[in-house]
Amino acid sequence: MTDTIQVGAWIDGPQPGDGATALDSWASLIVRDCGITAPIIVTNVGIQPLYLSRWRVDHLQDAIAALRSAGAEEVGIMVWPAATTTAIDAMVQDIGKVYGVDSSDEVPRERVPDFICIDAEGNHNGSGWGPAGALLADRLCDGLAGVQDGHSMTYLSVTAIPPRRGLRLQDASLIRHPAVRVGTPQAYSQYQGPNHWSANPYFRVGPIQRGTWATWSPLLEDGHIDAIKMGCAIYAQDHPTGPTGIEALRQAADICIDLGARRLCYWSFKHFRSASKLHGERRAFLRELSQTLCPDPENGLTFADALDQLVFGDGEYEAMARMGCTIKQEDTVADDWELIKTDEGCKS
Repeated sequence: MTDTIQVGAWIDGPQPGDGATALDSWASLIVRDCGITAPIIVTNVGIQPLYLSRWRVDHLQDAIAALRSAGAEEVGIMVWPAATTTAIDAMVQDIGKVYGVDSSDEVPRERVPDFICIDAEGNHNGSGWGPAGALLADRLCDGLAGVQDGHSMTYLSVTAIPPRRGLRLQDASLIRHPAVRVGTPQAYSQYQGPNHWSANPYFRVGPIQRGTWATWSPLLEDGHIDAIKMGCAIYAQDHPTGPTGIEALRQAADICIDLGARRLCYWSFKHFRSASKLHGERRAFLRELSQTLCPDPENGLTFADALDQLVFGDGEYEAMARMGCTIKQEDTVADDWELIKTDEGCKS
């Protein structure tokens, strides 16, 4: 990670041409013109069955290398699993080819993905990550992590819809696997008309980002994952109330960053790749976002952190905030507590 906000996007749409010029132009548009520092290539390109990649292996590897050459911090691929053993085994075998499994030639590290993004969507086992996924999560994650063996600094991530009633069991089973290091909830604020499900006020700018963070942040705090990459929608931003258009995108990003996210990922490339005025405005927003510095970490300790150190620590610290005074209610929400190491003989 750099000192700026990481901006990702799911890269869908037509595949680039085979030649070096075509690949370089495609990669330059994504990374340099759009400011996407962590692209995720959608491997199934919308063709059934969705659990198989529709990229030729060497072409996908060329595309990954081209994105790196254009300046991408990291490159991922997205897979859409179906919750059956047959589909999982076929996917693992398919993606294994990208990492050089069963190949006589070793694939250079720069030509393989840094991470595999598992898209846990769908309600039916045969066509998506249905209820049987709760029992098949280990089979899927073990298989995908296995094909990454031999390539350093690779990991799995999971993207899923964040229902207000909490994570589905099949999604939680994936996220809690040790190989999954990043969670990418789809906190999409959007509006697609009065008769669409997105008309619900929950999908305006603010409520869905805060609700999503409340659902997913315990996974981060408990150490199940290393980071939350907030999924954002870049389309359907003409909200009936509140901010709209580019201002809606800007405010949604600001809320995600204020909540603690340092990685954002947008659905999807097809919504900002054209030469239209609207797409140009969206690209400008993404470039600006990719140059945004991460906020400095808060100084000092919270009251809860200080209390933990005092109660459960090794006796080497004493509280200096309101020293000698009774702790009051307002102290428990202060952010300026300080711990000072005492002299060696201190028993307090």
